Amino acid sequence: MRPPSLRRRLLTILVVPMALAWLGSGALIYVLALHYANVSYDRSLADGARALERLIRSESGRERLSPQVRILMEYESADPAYYVVRSVQHGVLASNIDLVSSMPLPLVGAAPRLDSVTVGDRLLRVASLALHDDESGDTIIVATAETMAARHALAREILVGTLPIVLLLIAIVLLLVWFGVARGLRLLEPLVEQLAERRARDLSPLDQARVPVEIRPLTDTIDALLARLREQIDLQERFIADAAHQLRTPLAGLRLQAERALVDPRPEAVRDALAHVERLSAGAGRAAGQLLALARAQAVIDDATASITVDLARLAREYVAERVPDALAAGVDLGYEGPAHVVEITGDPVMLREALVNLVDNALSYAGPRGTVTVSLACEPRTCMLTVEDSGPGIAEAWWPRLGERFFRPPDSRRDGSGLGLAIVRRIAERHGATVGFGRARDGRGLRATVRFTTRAGAPAGSRVPGESKA
Repeated sequence: MRPPSLRRRLLTILVVPMALAWLGSGALIYVLALHYANVSYDRSLADGARALERLIRSESGRERLSPQVRILMEYESADPAYYVVRSVQHGVLASNIDLVSSMPLPLVGAAPRLDSVTVGDRLLRVASLALHDDESGDTIIVATAETMAARHALAREILVGTLPIVLLLIAIVLLLVWFGVARGLRLLEPLVEQLAERRARDLSPLDQARVPVEIRPLTDTIDALLARLREQIDLQERFIADAAHQLRTPLAGLRLQAERALVDPRPEAVRDALAHVERLSAGAGRAAGQLLALARAQAVIDDATASITVDLARLAREYVAERVPDALAAGVDLGYEGPAHVVEITGDPVMLREALVNLVDNALSYAGPRGTVTVSLACEPRTCMLTVEDSGPGIAEAWWPRLGERFFRPPDSRRDGSGLGLAIVRRIAERHGATVGFGRARDGRGLRATVRFTTRAGAPAGSRVPGESKA
């Protein structure tokens, strides 16, 4: 398949209007040529009527035209002339066609009157005038006529002579358009050179100083694409840095335990080393999973998945029911408090579930044996608050603003973790236009994390959540 060409497309677009313009100009030329032919022939016809009037005046007193006058008026030609001389008192004095009876009478002394009349199947152009004979008191009507054939023939000759010239001009215009487009496309060369000279890592915006205004939408689109590429590369580099930061310690621990088992082959020493290897590998697996979750949360938003209607109440109830066996195994009382009606928000259900997973995991980790974790959902008009609180030791209020930073863990924290869980929650909340806040649990101890969403429709009012610090 032949690749598209801007020049060919422009020529294709222009050929049809040019052809229509050529036909339209032909019609206009013919109309104008016929108009000026009519003006010229009408003038000649009026002059003929005046000449006939002068001849009649020179032969005043005769009832018939002399043979010389008849010969002059009835000369042979391809388009013969017609005439009528009629006396009001004596009737027709001379005529080679009956015109006077089918046309209005002119005024005496007025300029020749021009009319178009039909005689038989012929359309004639007639010039007529009236003169008064003072001696006899009679009025003479003089009329000359001719067919329209000569006029149309002249208009056709002008048309045939002009149309090739117009066609040549159109061809020249198309040729100039062809070369003009080729020259105009050279304005894209600076843009092409910019892109060709760029290094692979150079994703800065293009220099649009020499870019034509008509190409700005294209360069703006390229700049937007480069910005998205920069964002993706930054995310990839951040992911690699995060992975290196998070996996370096467990990998070093695994190597240390392997060396320990090799140095001390006693069964109890090997068993203890394997136990450490199992713990370190589980921690590395959890860290890798959280890194992948953070990478997905930071990825460019897919409009197709980010605009799904999600029932937040159903999502919370189902996930809490799913985690009840894990909570029982850890000796934690896990429960749900919230409305039974549908609470709809617009978002990505997978990401929302991931946020809830990290909130509940964090709460279960800090609640400890015989502790409690409560997942609650409270709704106000246009706002819905998803809260997860635990009865653990809590976090000092001074550290609340930093909760949600990558790899941040409070100094007094005694639990193992990567410091990525709340960072994932905050990023997912930002993608959904929500905010994350932290505060004390209802018993004055523990930690409460609240995610505030905007609902699709006003939900029934629920209990308000006390003041909290946003991260």
